[in-house]
Amino acid sequence: MINLIFALSKIFTCIILPPGIFIILLLISFFACKKFRSLFLFSAIVLYLLCITPTKDLLISHLENVKIDNGSADAVVVLGGGVYPNGYFKSHPEAFERIVYGLILAGRHNVPFVFSGGGVKYNESKLVKVDIKHLCKCLGCYFSIYFDNKSLNTYQNGYYTSVLFEKYGLVKNIYLVTTAYHMMRATLIFKHFGFEVHPRPVGFFYEGRYIFWDFLPHMDNFYESYKAIHEIFGILSLKILHGF
Repeated sequence: MINLIFALSKIFTCIILPPGIFIILLLISFFACKKFRSLFLFSAIVLYLLCITPTKDLLISHLENVKIDNGSADAVVVLGGGVYPNGYFKSHPEAFERIVYGLILAGRHNVPFVFSGGGVKYNESKLVKVDIKHLCKCLGCYFSIYFDNKSLNTYQNGYYTSVLFEKYGLVKNIYLVTTAYHMMRATLIFKHFGFEVHPRPVGFFYEGRYIFWDFLPHMDNFYESYKAIHEIFGILSLKILHGF
């Protein structure tokens, strides 16, 4: 009985909440309208596919296929990923994972830690300093810490981090820490600015094993599919606009 209630509640949630409700509305429009029926059906199918786990995995698997080398580095560079200014921890969960792993790497190898992130709406570096202060106290960090507070995107991360390294005389041989799906584009950019990059990805989204629930539409899958598509277009833009 408990399992039946769980199943019904999960199905009900997938149908009533977005994106499921929008898929249903598009299907209703397909049957109810005489015009644009093909468009409604096409939109419903595309939205459904983007919201299920197998499609998300198909889009993101290539991006997360990052080769981890055994090389050593002279610094750790962590890319920012957004902030929540009113929380106890200011960093977005994705970004918080990057920071924690970056601090662990810097402590393990006794190398400088560099955080790169500016922000349009908030000064990300300023807010993230609060998190790093708490974490350093808990982890017992005694290495040098630097902040780039100017960059607004990944390309600027590479540029302003390069400027920071040159200013402080740091060696451009780095452990680069970012979310796994983002690592391919970030690596291309940092190599473009003269860094030797040893990728250290976190936050893998690829699952690879599926059960019935994975074929129901879910907002997390839609978000991760969007992230994957965004990265694919980002990599293409580097190749087209910058000749990478």
